Amino acid sequence: MNGIYAFCGAAVCLACFAAVVKQLKPDVFPLYAAACALGCGAYLLTLVTPVVKYISKLAESAAVPGFLSLLIKALGVSLICGAAADICRACGESALAGGVENAGRALIVLLSLPVVGYILETAAGLMT
Repeated sequence: MNGIYAFCGAAVCLACFAAVVKQLKPDVFPLYAAACALGCGAYLLTLVTPVVKYISKLAESAAVPGFLSLLIKALGVSLICGAAADICRACGESALAGGVENAGRALIVLLSLPVVGYILETAAGLMT
């Protein structure tokens, strides 16, 4: 629980420093924004890792580990695309940010196709 407080405090400090960087060195700001996003993402991975391990153990005992990996992949795609879109918006490229978000949505739909196929097979099996 203490990790999230440190994360939020660091994010607020980085945001304040970002305002200064944006005014003093606007040409360096995109690199700063990308570095902050990567740093925050790396720290979040350390916070989320124990939860993913616990959920993996639960999924193995429930005999559906394949669906858990799809869920984790979809979560990763959404987080990465969201961070990339935020960086694009911070750099003033809102159209590019929208494209990144749409690509992420399309990839999540593609990732979910095996789950949809399993549901349809199960429904067909119940009808016969």
